[in-house]
Amino acid sequence: MEDLGGQPGVRDHRVVAALGAVERHRLIEAAFTPVGELRPATSWRAVRGEHDPASLLSAVYSMDQVVVQLDGLPAVAAQRGIVHRGRPSAQSSGAGLLAVTLQDLRLEDGHRFVEVGACTGILCAAAALITRRQVTGVEIDPGVAREAAVRTAQAGIGVRMVARDGLRGLPDGPWDRVAGSFAVPAIPQAWLLRLAVGGVLTCTISTGAPGWHATAVIERSPDGTLGGRLRADTWGHVLARGVPWLPVPERPTVAARVRSSVLVPPDFRVRGFWVVLAHLLPGVRRHWPTDPDPDSTVVLVGEDGSRAHIAPDGSRAEVWGPRDLWAEVEQVHTRWSAAGSPTEFDLHFRDERQVVDGGTGLTWQLPGRDGGRSVC
Repeated sequence: MEDLGGQPGVRDHRVVAALGAVERHRLIEAAFTPVGELRPATSWRAVRGEHDPASLLSAVYSMDQVVVQLDGLPAVAAQRGIVHRGRPSAQSSGAGLLAVTLQDLRLEDGHRFVEVGACTGILCAAAALITRRQVTGVEIDPGVAREAAVRTAQAGIGVRMVARDGLRGLPDGPWDRVAGSFAVPAIPQAWLLRLAVGGVLTCTISTGAPGWHATAVIERSPDGTLGGRLRADTWGHVLARGVPWLPVPERPTVAARVRSSVLVPPDFRVRGFWVVLAHLLPGVRRHWPTDPDPDSTVVLVGEDGSRAHIAPDGSRAEVWGPRDLWAEVEQVHTRWSAAGSPTEFDLHFRDERQVVDGGTGLTWQLPGRDGGRSVC
């Protein structure tokens, strides 16, 4: 495995040791590896340990996610030697994200642990080693769940796999620790209902805009109330199976409206700003070029067909569509700056509302059961 302890945000030696003790190649028999430089990848090759052990070991012990199923086709059943095209439908998170997830949970001996979206069971296996008891993994795909159950058992690790849709509810409980291993727009009530007093829950929050995600860490206090934090993060889980990223509309053929830009586009690593933007301008995303370059034009698109191209030095803004997207971005940046440019936010639970508070003038509500959103 690459130097896990040297990855951003990874600092707990117990977590590093537990993940290092999990023999990932025993839990993953085959995987799809990307072909070419395009990201997200659309072309893949299947590698199997029995035929190409070096390639499989390189894949499963890297910091990247490990794709084990493509549009429902398991890597173990895929034809070798040809290029497969499609979208991952089952994947194990990269080691860095697994480590940060385990750190946020602060696992101890005896904790009752459940993972939603367990896939190959690697996070569960590490959690079982830390808690020294059987843990539970919930996986929507019955075939993936069966494979993980067999392989963790063969490795002698106490993991119980349950095949079900974790968004509809968790088995048993209450749980001391809950890990959501796919991104959601808000914390599902089904997970919160099963969180024990003193329990901790963590998951990725995403509006569907690639790269603009945040990590939620929720705790239930001794009096039963919920509270937590939302953190703009380097690492983040992918969206739930079948949920697409926000679309990228075609570039308009009409002439753009051109003006001088006031705001120099913040670097993509200024994650606090981009997380705020994702939530205050829902339906907007950045369109990343095939070959990213620091000097590339920043392209933002909206679901309504609005579009903005911004020079990297902020000297020129071209906008199309019914909205001036860059003017809206500038307004959000003003609000974010006035609030102190936060990268972490308080998360409050009021009845069934989940309200994010980043300081004066920077508050919003995560989508409710009806999918609606309000910006305060």
